[in-house]
Amino acid sequence: MADDDLAAIGDVMQALGKAFATLSADGVAGLYTADADWTNAFGTSRKGGAAIEAYLANLFADRHFAAGKPLGPPQADIRLLTADVAVARTYLERAGQQTADGATMPVRRNFSLKVFTREPDGWKIASDMYMDAREDTTLGG
Repeated sequence: MADDDLAAIGDVMQALGKAFATLSADGVAGLYTADADWTNAFGTSRKGGAAIEAYLANLFADRHFAAGKPLGPPQADIRLLTADVAVARTYLERAGQQTADGATMPVRRNFSLKVFTREPDGWKIASDMYMDAREDTTLGG
């Protein structure tokens, strides 16, 4: 059963990755639970699949976000914690993305942590948090 679960979770992650790659949020709500929480690397939060999809539709339509392109496929690691809960970590590099004022950002090194739950209609993302790697540090050496 674990292999089937990992494959099903992988399918959800691929569908989300395709949404980002094609800049189309259509159907994204179905990847999340109705009460999912989502926070991007800039601290913007949304609650529920429908609100997440609406936000992503606006983000994907933004010319500054759309200027960026992935430098390759995301790296992902999925762990089943229980029969009904899993976590997935991802890493993606994106070049050419712009800030809201149009300045081109350096290559974004973006991480995410997703919590999946088994719902009656399959695996869904219950919590999704993104963060960008930073060059500054708090601990030297």
